[in-house]
Parts: sequence; structure tokens; C-alpha cells
Amino acid sequence: MACVEFQSICYTAGDTVTIDFQYLKDDGETPIPLTGAAAQMQLLDAITDVTAVKNMTGGITDEVNGSGTFSLTKVESQDLLPIGDPAASIKFVSVIKFTFADTTTKTVAGLNVTIEQGGIR
Repeated sequence: MACVEFQSICYTAGDTVTIDFQYLKDDGETPIPLTGAAAQMQLLDAITDVTAVKNMTGGITDEVNGSGTFSLTKVESQDLLPIGDPAASIKFVSVIKFTFADTTTKTVAGLNVTIEQGGIR
């Protein structure tokens, strides 16, 4: 079993956050159908945490082409790093987990998510 590869992405607190995904075969081009599956994404302080900081909204939008979207509203992203917080940024870790109709699961798309404070009010 191979571990999930992690990518790093960064957003600005107070912006709408949208994370699009497509589950592809190893060739990087052929979609893997997700018919009957469900997708979940959470923001965690650490990958070993039992409780999520935030459950992302969204999931699979095109089962045949194995794609979907997760998002946070601008209010949700700002709540993760409130104005006046002395920290300039906050970091989370996440993965996308698929649960298939037969109840098997597959974890893909590891993400290191950074949210930085915006400068315009």
C-alpha cells in the first residue's frame, strides 16, 4: 500500500475557498468513475487528530468523470483565522476520503492547507 502524496495550497482568510478534484488512473489522464461513492474532506490540525477543525462542504459532482468540489464560504475561511489573531497564518492537513457502495474506503489527495490573513478590510 502506498501512502498519499501531499500537496500544499494557500488561501486568504475571508476569501471563498474552492478545492476541485478529479480522481485519475496512474496515467494522469483517465478518470476513475465514482458511481455510488461518497467523498469527504476535513481540515485537521494534525493527521492523527480524532476531531476535525472543520468539515468541508461539497463532494462528488460528476460520478462518471470522478470529479468534485469542496469549499468554505468567505465567513468560514475568516473564522479559521479571525481578524486580530496575532498569527499571520494557520496551517491544516487534510485528505480526500472516498467511501464506495460496498463500504470500502480509499484515501487520496493529501493536502497541506495554509490560510493567511488578508490585508484589505
